[in-house]
Amino acid sequence: MTIEQAPHLAARSITLSYKERAICRDLSLAVQPGSFTVIIGPNACGKSTLLRALARLLATAEGSVLLDGQDIARLPTKSVARRLGLLPQSFAAPDGITVSELVGRGRYPHQSFLRQWSAADGEAVHAAMADTDIADLADQPIDTLSGGQRQRAWVAMALAQETSLLLLDEPTTFLDIAHQIELLDLFETLNRKGRTIVAVLHDLNQASRYASHLVAMRDGMIVAEGTPAAIVTPEMIKSVFDLESVVIPDPVTGSPLVVPSRHARWRVY
Repeated sequence: MTIEQAPHLAARSITLSYKERAICRDLSLAVQPGSFTVIIGPNACGKSTLLRALARLLATAEGSVLLDGQDIARLPTKSVARRLGLLPQSFAAPDGITVSELVGRGRYPHQSFLRQWSAADGEAVHAAMADTDIADLADQPIDTLSGGQRQRAWVAMALAQETSLLLLDEPTTFLDIAHQIELLDLFETLNRKGRTIVAVLHDLNQASRYASHLVAMRDGMIVAEGTPAAIVTPEMIKSVFDLESVVIPDPVTGSPLVVPSRHARWRVY
């Protein structure tokens, strides 16, 4: 599979709101083509809200999201879908749909009245299921799968879309630690092959291990961004997560490894 050159994605002074309540104000972010960008921060800080705006699922109240310099809100839906794939935090599938049928829906942006299902579509679906280790589940209904298997099926659908830019909202949800690492290794491999990855992750150490660019948020604002080695410090962890910690080199990768200190409030004497 050949991935086209990754598009530029950027937020320019955006304000994002839910029911007139501002979540993010005057926020700007540039996603570098070819990067593995990970957004971190405490719960309800605006991480997923920002990702939804980048994916055009949430309209900006102010400012704009730009895809290759164009306002993403003004681009045709299929044009966006051929360049940008999304794995949302929550999803629902029609009753009775099988794994292969679900993954096949990732090919929708590549089809039209004049171009129906093709051999290339079948190859993309097969490759996506193989990459996520669910090929043997192809004929299984989605609603009979475990949570982890279901998550991998949705990841496969996003991969079948064959976009050069992939947005992931907490992609390791429902997965045990072994499958979390497998999936993140897969995303790292896809990144090395040319895909730009933007992910929201809760696990700071996983974020530090896999990200080439880390974005730390708190209270709807970006408070630090850069390489994990540059910004993952005890001071940043304290300011973003209100957590005392020690940061040491990961013995496997050399990336920053955050070791939390005991929280004095919960000590029993």
